[in-house]
Amino acid sequence: MSKITIQCRLVASESSHQQLWKLMAQLNTPLINELLRHVSQHPEFETWRQKGKHPTSVVKQLCEPLKTDPRFIGQPGRFYTSAIALVNYIYKSWFALMKRCLRRASLTQFQLEGKIRWLEMLKSDVELVENSGVSLDSLRTIAAEVLAEFAPLNTAKTQSTNGKKAKKHSFQVYCDSRQLHWFQRFLEDQQIKKNSKN
Repeated sequence: MSKITIQCRLVASESSHQQLWKLMAQLNTPLINELLRHVSQHPEFETWRQKGKHPTSVVKQLCEPLKTDPRFIGQPGRFYTSAIALVNYIYKSWFALMKRCLRRASLTQFQLEGKIRWLEMLKSDVELVENSGVSLDSLRTIAAEVLAEFAPLNTAKTQSTNGKKAKKHSFQVYCDSRQLHWFQRFLEDQQIKKNSKN
């Protein structure tokens, strides 16, 4: 959103300067600060922060009782309106910024959790043996069985449905012994599927 800044020079008597200074510095600025404090202490503040916006009517409602407060009384109506608009603008910007930060933080948290899960999956051979309850050789045997079942090394050509000859693709999967427990889980899942079909 673009804003235009206009600089004005006040040409008035010294008493007018003093009166305007008193309105701005002694009445209006403290009113704005009080409104900012009231909004931040509102019971719905946390909800607004999560949504990334607040109802602008709340600031006007909070300003009404302050108009009769002896600290802020005697300001022209446009000064109250200006204070309400400024507080709404400040919180609108702040809530939007917080929403963006929360989105980034949740994305960063999600990425961090993914990396932690990946690092937890990569275990040493000793940890694998302890967690699985079987020997490393047994895990390697299970992994070889899974690979043999799903990656046959048969390179014979087969007939495709359109009449052309096609090769049956074969591949080998190389893995570190630290990933063998995943093969064990995969094999168990496959056996459960086979048993449920029977």
